[in-house]
Amino acid sequence: MLEIWKGKQILQLKDNYIEQWFDVLNYGLVEDRGFRLNDANIEEIKSNIRKDYIEYLMSCSMDKNLQAYYILRDEYNTIVAVCRIVFDEGEYYLEGLETHRDYYRRGFATKLLFLVMQELKRNNILKIYSIVRNHNAKSINFHRKNGFTIVMEDKTNTKFSLNVENKIRQDLFDQWAKGYNKSVLKSEKEANYPFAGYSEVKYSVFDIISDKHKAKVLEMGVGTGEITKPLYDLGCEITGVDLSNKMIEIAKSYMKKATFILADFSDALNEISNKFDFIVFSYSIHHLSYNNQIELLIKLNNYLNEDGVIIIGDVSTLTLEDMNQLQNKYAAIWDDEEYYPILKKYQLSQLVDIYKLRYVQINEVAGVYKFRKK
Repeated sequence: MLEIWKGKQILQLKDNYIEQWFDVLNYGLVEDRGFRLNDANIEEIKSNIRKDYIEYLMSCSMDKNLQAYYILRDEYNTIVAVCRIVFDEGEYYLEGLETHRDYYRRGFATKLLFLVMQELKRNNILKIYSIVRNHNAKSINFHRKNGFTIVMEDKTNTKFSLNVENKIRQDLFDQWAKGYNKSVLKSEKEANYPFAGYSEVKYSVFDIISDKHKAKVLEMGVGTGEITKPLYDLGCEITGVDLSNKMIEIAKSYMKKATFILADFSDALNEISNKFDFIVFSYSIHHLSYNNQIELLIKLNNYLNEDGVIIIGDVSTLTLEDMNQLQNKYAAIWDDEEYYPILKKYQLSQLVDIYKLRYVQINEVAGVYKFRKK
């Protein structure tokens, strides 16, 4: 779970939060200041170091150049990693990224970095920098591994930069690729039906939703949670519907606090009383006939919050003629039991009376729809 500390909130932090924060940073501080652990007054030295750090944290509440302090907690509410973003001479810098010594090599620093990137993107901060001492091989390697590029180097320091949006995109694509079977990988790589642009479609869905802080999301056809797991990690409230109990069990293992409904799309509505900011169909609505798609999308209007959005990412075309051409092109592997979304069919339906419809064609095979509640 990500916490953001900034401004007056820092002055109101609980004592145990401050102690946990200091404990993350309290590794090698005595030696860094030129003292030794067997010095006669070592306890006084430690006390002074602790005092200095806490005074610094309190001073951050008035530091206009501090974007925020970012805190990562584990499932037991323990602070496991911290960092801060500061603004200096027109540039944003990542500083003080540390993992608690008891939690090394568990990926917490990388996870915190990803969550921070998402917060920065929400605030339209699209590039950050980081300055690392050349003798700090561990930090140098971390930066390189996580996509930072060197922009300046001297005898003492190395200055790195990172494109925020590219980092988010690459991390998600790498994460999703691990779960793809060979047929999906082959189809996407060769830009062929049915999975051409598969990762781009999913990223488009993620990108739309992630801009809203702690959004309430319903995914119809949640599967193993490929789309919603990254959103869950950002603090979104997830409800997932699927017909496969095995799929739901896998998704539950990733999203322990999410809500799951084992049912088809229509029956699931009988078990839902909440309203959502976003309702997602990722390669799932095509299992319904066109009439049933439209009927369901009309019903879902009542399950959206004000200005809520339904997002559909799928094999899709602008017109029926385009779809027929696509089918002819891939006749040998075409699935005749699917009803892939067609923009024109939606535009000629009652949907336009209750939604503002936007559509983006990703490539010849895939597209993404946004139905915003009027």
